Amino acid sequence: HHPIPFRAFSLSCFRDKRNTLKFAVHPWVRPKFVTTEVFLHFGGGFPHSLSNSILVEYMEGDLRMRKNGESKEEMVERLTRQFRELLERKLPDEPGTLEEIERVTEEIGAEIKRDIENDCLSWHGSGYCGPFIVCNCGSVGKFKKYNPKRIVSQCGEVTITRAYYHCGNCGNGYVPLDVKLGLDGGCASVGVRTKVARLAAWLPFGDVSLELGELCGIHLSSNTAWRIAESVGERIKDERSQRELLVMSGSVAAPQTAPGRLYIGIDGVHVPMCDGSYHEAKAGIVYETRHQDGKIRISNAAYMATLERTEAFGERVYALAFDHGVQKAVDVACLGDGAVWIWNSFSHHYPDAVQILDYYHACEHLDEVAKAWYGEDSDKARNWLEARKLDLLSDGVDTVIRSIRSWKPTDGNAKQIRRVEMGYFKKNKNRMLYATLKENDYHIGSGLVESACKSIVTQRLKQSGMRWSESGAETMVHLRSFLLSNRSADISRFARAA
Repeated sequence: HHPIPFRAFSLSCFRDKRNTLKFAVHPWVRPKFVTTEVFLHFGGGFPHSLSNSILVEYMEGDLRMRKNGESKEEMVERLTRQFRELLERKLPDEPGTLEEIERVTEEIGAEIKRDIENDCLSWHGSGYCGPFIVCNCGSVGKFKKYNPKRIVSQCGEVTITRAYYHCGNCGNGYVPLDVKLGLDGGCASVGVRTKVARLAAWLPFGDVSLELGELCGIHLSSNTAWRIAESVGERIKDERSQRELLVMSGSVAAPQTAPGRLYIGIDGVHVPMCDGSYHEAKAGIVYETRHQDGKIRISNAAYMATLERTEAFGERVYALAFDHGVQKAVDVACLGDGAVWIWNSFSHHYPDAVQILDYYHACEHLDEVAKAWYGEDSDKARNWLEARKLDLLSDGVDTVIRSIRSWKPTDGNAKQIRRVEMGYFKKNKNRMLYATLKENDYHIGSGLVESACKSIVTQRLKQSGMRWSESGAETMVHLRSFLLSNRSADISRFARAA
């Protein structure tokens, strides 16, 4: 009694007392044994028939394959003999230098890995399941031919032969062996895809292809590296999006993490696009601080970036902050420059947080006033600038505002600068209490935030000659920010789904 599994039904075969081959089909037809023809009913509503001769061909071919197949124990014995012969042939008679030992070890190890992989692959055969299979659409897929496929694994390259089926009803093709082996539409294994994605987070795709070949003996084109990296980045984005939806819906409990002081910083940087334009990528960082050896140390830094609209970015950063304990934090501080969208996002998601405008960004605005008022590179401009910096560091933002108000420019450009900068300091005066902030050990500079923009975006996406599509840039900033958050993170699950 040998069961044959199908997706939509099960088929059993046996021989009666006269040694006649008979079949039983269940559960979608009545349990009746037939000797001439088996009628099957599929979801499409059309009856299809398979003759006994075809089924016998499938069954007996399957049994022959099982009978002639090598058992695990037999394969182990054969490989052991084979590896012994390899060692006797390759190992030198006398120990050599470390370089020589290393070289022969690499050669022997690589050959052993390839042999084991090839033998394990042969266990699957071609994935032939008989002349027919049941398609996902409910109709019948027919065996068409055997297709070769080049596989690139961490052990090297190999070409396998796979049975290919095609469904005339829906037009889809199906390769059972690809499903068994977990292959994607390309040629790379999960292990190779993981390596490619990690390297692509730091290197241009052409360099990824080169370094894989030099360091690992893995040969892939730069286009393949590009496709893999974007696919893995897309999976990371999807997982983050699902987590964000759960957090924003309020359906998940806050983590038990209770940081003392949690900083949240966001900023923007422009990315060059394929059409010659520039789109803004928004980057965020969440981190904690702690006192150690008389200094304030940074810990548990995590990153987020996207090219999506401001509202979506704010929710992504909040989900990141949520997972780092923002709801139970003793103190929350938000760092940013003067962009209105930044403070709107902070006020919406963290209404009780301490808001801090980057001191160095404020000094850049003072410099604009000094140059417009007293002239660029003049002693008066430098003296005024240094005096106003000291005012800011002593909680004297009102003094800064009075000084700018006393300026009476005559030309239109200077008047515009005075108007803009007066509004800037008035609007942000409560975010510039730097003396009070420093007394309470707050960061007054957003260096880590700007560093996040450089680390996530500038260093990878703004190299010479680079241009990106919207989707390509989006997937890359997700891949890069994920790995920057945890350099040893396991991304194989994303490579597996890619």
